Amino acid sequence: MKAHLLYVEDDETLSFVTKDNLELEGYKVTHCTNGKEALETIKRQDFDLCILDVMLPGIDGFEIAKAIRRSNQTIPILFLTAKSLKEDRIHGLKIGGDDYITKPFSIEELQLKIEIFLR
Repeated sequence: MKAHLLYVEDDETLSFVTKDNLELEGYKVTHCTNGKEALETIKRQDFDLCILDVMLPGIDGFEIAKAIRRSNQTIPILFLTAKSLKEDRIHGLKIGGDDYITKPFSIEELQLKIEIFLR
């Protein structure tokens, strides 16, 4: 296993394809479908990198990132979202995100960015 990733995405089809591709690359991927589940999972497990959708039911990805940053300043956080406004990207980076990738995205680009942040 290369690294343990937290992947928070509520789109069932997209998350299946993305998780499958990341696992084929050797990553251990823990997938959560909403913010509440993600926050509970973060308390129980350690991760090497977090991939967060922003628009989630209940607690959004920005709030998850803030919670992660309160307890861990070093873990890389990548936002992977359809929210593409400049204001959203800036907000995501200001609250502690390390990168902001908009959908639709290339799985190869995501994999490369994960590798870069895990170096």
